[in-house]
Amino acid sequence: MEYLSAGSGLLLQFLLILHSIAFLIYLVFTIGHLVATPIVEIISPKWSIVSGLVGYAMFEAAFLWMNEYFLYFSAACAGFSGSCEIVYYGRVSLTISLKTVNLILWIGTRQIYGVYPKYRKLIFGGSYLLILYRFQTGNEFQMPLIRLVVGSFLGCTLISILIGFFLPKPVFKAEKYKIPYFKHLAEIAKISFDRNLLFLLFTFLYTGMELSFFSFVFPTMVSFTKALGNTRDLNACASIFVGIGNVSGCFALSALGARVREIGRKKMVLLAAILHMTCFLLSPYIVLICGFLLGVGDTIFNQQCYTILSDIYEHDKRIEAFAVYRFYQSAASCVVMFYSAHALLKTHIIVLSTFCILATVTFFGIRVPEKYPASPSSEMLEVKESEESKSMIY
Repeated sequence: MEYLSAGSGLLLQFLLILHSIAFLIYLVFTIGHLVATPIVEIISPKWSIVSGLVGYAMFEAAFLWMNEYFLYFSAACAGFSGSCEIVYYGRVSLTISLKTVNLILWIGTRQIYGVYPKYRKLIFGGSYLLILYRFQTGNEFQMPLIRLVVGSFLGCTLISILIGFFLPKPVFKAEKYKIPYFKHLAEIAKISFDRNLLFLLFTFLYTGMELSFFSFVFPTMVSFTKALGNTRDLNACASIFVGIGNVSGCFALSALGARVREIGRKKMVLLAAILHMTCFLLSPYIVLICGFLLGVGDTIFNQQCYTILSDIYEHDKRIEAFAVYRFYQSAASCVVMFYSAHALLKTHIIVLSTFCILATVTFFGIRVPEKYPASPSSEMLEVKESEESKSMIY
């Protein structure tokens, strides 16, 4: 395998393998949520983080030798270890105050909620690739370039693992479940049939579907559209613009602060739906603008999902509600990964548009209890309030 040129049969075969691997990661990641909680209790939060990083390192190392069987094995390990890491982050986010959560969320470390670290990854990763491409000729993916890129990412992961070994003990401790584990699973299954969560079902599913779309389908579409020119560079630029859209959405919501509640969550979701529907109509034509719209809409959708759950449910029920959200989101991403390599772009657009409309319409059916008055604690913090939460971050 000397090079992978855009549009070549070899690149197509490689991308098909990648889609299968991504499906396996999401599948194991989704199932892992069901068994990760007792494991996190046993190995402690620190080693949950380290184990997640080790799984990622194995997956990245597999690309240096390009052994298909090891790729699948390492993908499964990355999916499961990632679920352990995310379970810990999710539990921590529910044991500290919402004000602290929102601060951490919107300064760019949204990994605390279990959503893949796509903000800085997309911007800095895409920029890094553009710099490397300047030293390459043509529109090809040569193996030395692939090994250099993967090796750089692997090196960063190994450094992160080393840092993980020396992580201090957190200031706070995540509360242990006071009920047996299987009873806790039963509580999650029970709350999933709550009226509000049933109305949020399509919104949860859509957040997972659009995540898979801009992570895999959108870049693949760019790579195989020869009319776009140098698709290798354009692919990196598209990822950067998705990340810029994410960050721009964060800044916009942060600037609005408590006014988001005054505007209304349902109107915010409607705005996100309009942005995404515009993107779906333009996606084959204006790649960078579409990437930006995808990023902004993704930020709004996910932020409204998190905050609406905090508004609807009291603290002792939020863990179960967030678990339902994460499960549906991961399952939807898994399904999209399964059929993504075999469906045309038009099919993806039709499916996404349908679920986007359903997600928006059903979101308007949610009932927020009146006992939750407007309060800045469930919105973004103003900068002047950030000092109150510094002692919670380590």
